[in-house]
Amino acid sequence: FEGNLDIQYIMGIAQRTTSIYWYSSYLVEDPFLAWITDVANLANPPQANSISWSINEQLVSDATKLSFNTEALKLTVRGVTIVVSSGDNGAAGVYCQCDGYYPSFPATSPYVTTVGATMGPESNSKEVSCQSDKGGLITSGGGFSYFYAMPQWQRTAVKNYFSNLATPPVTGFNRTGRAFPDISLIGVKYNVLVKGNLYQRSGTSASAPLFAAMISLVNSNRLAAGLGAVGFINPTLYAATSKKLFNDIVDGANKCCIMRNNIPPTCCETGFKAASGWDPVTGLGSFSFPNLTAMFTPQTVTNPNDVLNLLKAKPTSKVTSIPSKTAKPSVRPTNRPVTTKPTSKPTPRTGFSKAM
Repeated sequence: FEGNLDIQYIMGIAQRTTSIYWYSSYLVEDPFLAWITDVANLANPPQANSISWSINEQLVSDATKLSFNTEALKLTVRGVTIVVSSGDNGAAGVYCQCDGYYPSFPATSPYVTTVGATMGPESNSKEVSCQSDKGGLITSGGGFSYFYAMPQWQRTAVKNYFSNLATPPVTGFNRTGRAFPDISLIGVKYNVLVKGNLYQRSGTSASAPLFAAMISLVNSNRLAAGLGAVGFINPTLYAATSKKLFNDIVDGANKCCIMRNNIPPTCCETGFKAASGWDPVTGLGSFSFPNLTAMFTPQTVTNPNDVLNLLKAKPTSKVTSIPSKTAKPSVRPTNRPVTTKPTSKPTPRTGFSKAM
């Protein structure tokens, strides 16, 4: 299911670009490091990469975290964008532990763009953070790294978050660590066709490849216009908050874990609430594709809905890499998406069209 989800939505959205499904042996000791080292060793690495697996940051050695970050930095300098899902268990991590905070790796790396999940538009409702206890099946992951320091480009946004909170979160997280997610997209009711049957998938492992596909389209349009790939986008995303290009998600929290087998999810005291501006549940918020394109278009755009008219050249064939099934870690991944089979055949691409 996981690979089908990524491939079907990336290829369906980023059409006329080359897509790669990247596989590494399950026996690799450090699968994430092995993958990113292989990509960094390529003469022409994929320009947009999506990772839908993660593990608790605390379970990864400091050496691996440092090495991964170094390779990620090197790739961003070469114009590569790395997109990572934020996790589906809120702030509770792989094993849904309510005794603290368990941030996801490699989502905590400062040189990746981490994507959370929202819900609401798929049912013509207000967009809120994706929560298992509110019908979302999964809960958008988010929090703060214990290893990576908070980058300069997000310090103001995080400071504003804590300044405006009426009630502070339960203590135990690292307030000065790299904060995540960076942005969010819809994370529920993605239709996936497997062996002739239609299923619905939910998770940040759906919203992350969707965002990577959008970046691939932006890259293709820029390259067709004689511009370079967007590369490391995080500073641009955080700088764009004043331009009103994001859908600010102000309702929701990430205190509950995945719902499985229709059993009510475990909910913790630890976790965070969504709020105006950036928050550790949905990041800067969600956005439409024209608004995303506007962030990386050199012309001054007065109406973001007209931005697609600026870049009409046929996209070039550039590569999108999808290592969502790199090696399965020796520990259980945080975000194997929840699957439900619809009772009736849904309208094709419902989840995608609503996310746009």
